[in-house]
Amino acid sequence: MLKQLKRTRAGMFIISWIAALVIALLLASVRWRRHQPEKLDAILADHKGLILVFWHERLLSMVFLWPRKHRLTALQSTHVDGRIIAHTVNHFGVNTVWGSSNRGAASGLRKMKRILDEGGIPTITPDGPRGPARKTAMGPVALAHLAGKPILPVAWSVERCWRAGSWDRLMIPKPFTRGVFVVGDAIAPPASGGRGDLEDARLALDAALDTVTAEADALTGQPPLDSAS
Repeated sequence: MLKQLKRTRAGMFIISWIAALVIALLLASVRWRRHQPEKLDAILADHKGLILVFWHERLLSMVFLWPRKHRLTALQSTHVDGRIIAHTVNHFGVNTVWGSSNRGAASGLRKMKRILDEGGIPTITPDGPRGPARKTAMGPVALAHLAGKPILPVAWSVERCWRAGSWDRLMIPKPFTRGVFVVGDAIAPPASGGRGDLEDARLALDAALDTVTAEADALTGQPPLDSAS
């Protein structure tokens, strides 16, 4: 029945509305705090357009935590599951650009570049949509070079959570826990589009994301992923 429901416009709307409601109720129960909020304010004031990145495992709460006045734009597949995700995050004020990270990747980059040129904030999970977990693909650094815009790594964590059995071990906050949102340092775009510079930038982004995620986990007492139950 769910498969049939997913394939109709009305069905996608119903599923996405229910999903958004459940997510909103769950995340609203968490006692969130923003670590060094002035840091994000300063970065947003200094840069007209940037690329927001975070590990795929920290996807769930990001649409709730990011300030809505700085609207995000996400690249989504036109596949039925991608459309449901897009409709769900639309309820949180996230815009959608239709494309794919696998097919027509160049087209997706051009669409995201237009968003950046207009001062917007595209958001990318650099290890998504299928992994491997915590390994950055080349897309974000290629986009940063193409647009001449910085990359901003961010993370959130909570004291108590569930972990999904998915490839990324998706983190799901437990109701009424405490959580924190942490912003890393903005990363300048690669100096050139050469393979060496892009690879150096990719490795630097890997390290920056691991650092900001570890900082968020340390602030909540969350154990490293390998030892999390």
